[in-house]
Amino acid sequence: MKNKDDETTKISSFEVIKDLIKSGTLSKKEKKRLQKELEQAEEGGTGTIWLKSREEYDEIVERCEGYLLSPGGASGRVGITRARVHQLEAEGKIRVYRMKADEPFYTEEDFKEEVKELPFWIRPFIKFQPPKAGCYVFVDMKTLEAYMKNREKE
Repeated sequence: MKNKDDETTKISSFEVIKDLIKSGTLSKKEKKRLQKELEQAEEGGTGTIWLKSREEYDEIVERCEGYLLSPGGASGRVGITRARVHQLEAEGKIRVYRMKADEPFYTEEDFKEEVKELPFWIRPFIKFQPPKAGCYVFVDMKTLEAYMKNREKE
């Protein structure tokens, strides 16, 4: 039977790992291993491809035939949790594209152009909201669905 204290002593945060790396108690090999794990976790994992520009994103959309979803949408489509999608990304079993959100991906001018296409009676109900800081995450659904099919065969 597991003790509740055992669960709380597990390394589970970047800060704890960083402190361990800085401390002099670990061997060089262990420090290197932890540093690699930390970098992978911060970068999204081995299945992550970072996009550097909107043009790269447009190329990916064309290559994937527009079949990209957010982690929440992807998880709902195949019947797994969002956390599992991120785990599969980290393990390199699916492909996920990420793009830093330093500059707005979707500007207010883009929004105004899109709203012009909508019926006039809907327009008052739609409001522009600038994107949050962080990064955009796009799950390649072809790789996720292929993974799920292979898993069913096993």
